[in-house]
Amino acid sequence: DNFPAFLLMAIIVALFMGLTVSAEEIIRDRKILKRESFLNLSWNSYLFSKLNILFLLSAIQTLTFVVVGNLILEVHGITFSMWLVLFTTACFANVLGLNISSAFNSAVTVYVMIPLLLIPQMILSGLLFPFDKLNDLISAKGKVPIIADLMASRWAYEALAVDQFKNNDYESMFYEYHREEAKADFKSAHLTDELIKRNRFIADNFESKNDSIKKLVAHNILILKDNLQSEPYREGLEKINFDSYSPDQAKSLEGYLENYRSHYQKIYNNNVNMIERKMAFLENKKGIVINDEKNIYYNESLGDMVKNVGVTDRLIEHNGKLIQQINPIFQEIHPSGIFDYRTAFFVPEKNLFGLTISTFVFDLIVVWIMTLGCYLALYFEWLRKLVEFFGNVRIPDRVNIPFKRK
Repeated sequence: DNFPAFLLMAIIVALFMGLTVSAEEIIRDRKILKRESFLNLSWNSYLFSKLNILFLLSAIQTLTFVVVGNLILEVHGITFSMWLVLFTTACFANVLGLNISSAFNSAVTVYVMIPLLLIPQMILSGLLFPFDKLNDLISAKGKVPIIADLMASRWAYEALAVDQFKNNDYESMFYEYHREEAKADFKSAHLTDELIKRNRFIADNFESKNDSIKKLVAHNILILKDNLQSEPYREGLEKINFDSYSPDQAKSLEGYLENYRSHYQKIYNNNVNMIERKMAFLENKKGIVINDEKNIYYNESLGDMVKNVGVTDRLIEHNGKLIQQINPIFQEIHPSGIFDYRTAFFVPEKNLFGLTISTFVFDLIVVWIMTLGCYLALYFEWLRKLVEFFGNVRIPDRVNIPFKRK
């Protein structure tokens, strides 16, 4: 039950260790750096020497944490991938800590900053507060808020959760079947019911003279068009023209939607049968005890989290779009362009310049890009210059306003 919380705490520990080992490095060397500046020694070489030591130390620390933590919690099969994520996170924290060490002259100030940096990492990690429950000003239905994308913890947590669920030794045997099963179940049940309801509203109110009703009719036609124009199952759909929709076409569409439901129910049943046949094959031919594999490698709490089974509404409308909220771990991506990387939390793939790559790889790339950005800020001392700028700002003294005595 505590495994999702363990993953978050592992990330916070990696951030904390990375920050604490690097936070005083430049402060301690301040006098040496001042002396070496007169000799025009390379600032870049100095930073690389620091990072080599810090990265090696972080690799040892995170490996020790992963090995000990996994032994205590009896976590199997993810030692390397978990270490890789935590090491990447700690490296980001190392460079961030060097930025703080470069910007401030007091070790006390630096250690006060560390918890201030960790708090938003915890809040916007995606576990403590679901993204769809955040303030509407910063949240985005069906997508991770951009403000959370600025947090390394959000990328690290998603990478760990998706990898552990999708690639554990049990789920990896059935993941593709479970994915097709979940997609077919969503379409045959939730999506079909919603589209039929909207189509009937259109048919019943198509000739209404009420302006607000006419707007709702037009709005629902657009939703039907948006959800069906790229639908792979098109038998009977070619007769429907959404640009010249009519009550007669609404009747034809209802017939199509019933066939649509039956089509995906067959896909659902086929995948259920495929899973059962594969289980029987593995047990009878390979000698694998499926229940034992599941007990060892599969975590129910993590599975419930990445499937979002606790959500009340499986399907919602937001900004004229129908958004699936259930089973993000089984969803497919539909990017609007080559630069559209944004998805719901725990979706297993991401779009990168028109290419579909695994969430695990994508998230690690993002954290390393953030680390590179922190290194550039450190090399050019942007944070130090910003602190010095605000340090030179003088707040005017209180103005004494003369007044007359009565």
